[in-house]
Formats: sequence, C-alpha cells, structure tokens
Amino acid sequence: MKKIYIILSQSGTLFSKAIRCYTKDPYNHASIAFDGNLNVMYSFGRKKRYNMLNNGFIEENLSHGLYSFFPNARCCIFEVPVTDEEYDAMYQVLSHFCYHAENYRYNFMGVVTYAFGKGLKRKDHYFCSQFVSQLMGEVESWNYIPELTKPMDFYYIKNKRIIFEGTIKEFNELQYDIIT
Repeated sequence: MKKIYIILSQSGTLFSKAIRCYTKDPYNHASIAFDGNLNVMYSFGRKKRYNMLNNGFIEENLSHGLYSFFPNARCCIFEVPVTDEEYDAMYQVLSHFCYHAENYRYNFMGVVTYAFGKGLKRKDHYFCSQFVSQLMGEVESWNYIPELTKPMDFYYIKNKRIIFEGTIKEFNELQYDIIT
C-alpha cells in the first residue's frame, strides 16, 4: 500500500475569489503530490503571478511561487492510501503530463461550462480538479467524471486522512513533514 497526497487550497487571486463566489466552497484549487514532503505538487494553473493567460500544467509547492504571495491562504492536506498498482498507474499518467508539459493549457471554458452543470472536455486542456480527477481515475474506487469534478469532491474521499488544515503560513512555520 502506498499513499498519495491531495492538497486543497484557496488562494487570494481574483480568479479564485470569483470561483469561490460561485461555489461557496472553502477550497477552490486542487493539487496532487506523490511524496509526503510536498516539495513537488502537480496541478493546472497560472505559471506567473500576474499573468493568468500564461497557464497550463504546473509544479508548485507551499513555500514558493504563487503561495508565497498568499501566506494567509487556507489549505487542507490529506493522504489517500492506494494500492501499489494504482500508484504506479497514476504515476505513469503523471509522467506523460510532465514529459509533454508545454502542450497543456488551462481549461477556462471547462470552468465556465461547469458552472452551468456541463462538462467540457478539450484536448490538452485541464483545470486543476479535472487534472487531479484524471489521475484519480486510476483508483478503482474513484467514480467522478473529470470535467465535472470540483476541488471539494476530493474532500469526501472515504479512506483519506486529513494531516493538516490551516494557513500556508502555519504550514510553513511548522515545517510540516507529513511522512509518518
């Protein structure tokens, strides 16, 4: 049995605030990590702080990049046990994303259509929770449609264990290492 880590957050960007106005959810961004130190988390979003049009597949962490500008942003980190086979299958899909990272873009239209209850699957376009859900599709118990998955859907995974919930600043001050 192995573990993956799902990170939900709510940053202070205008785009995330706009999404929150619609969803009313406490978290509107999802990332995934494959090791407990969370040095590398994978998601879809902006690549530069001030340019939301420069977007796509990203590597992020809670100490640098966009998160360093929003230390009071809230996050929830949990671990999910998966079988060795599921972990390997997820990691293989992730490796494809990493290898072809420059081909991917953020699925803005998918976010808009989601607001109307419609999923929009576009070639090489993902929003954050759509991407994480795509990877989770390798887990037998996951039955969400990626284009209709929102970050809070991960909060309801039955066998997860919450290992941290609080602000980015609190997480970084603790120098929290979630490997137990």
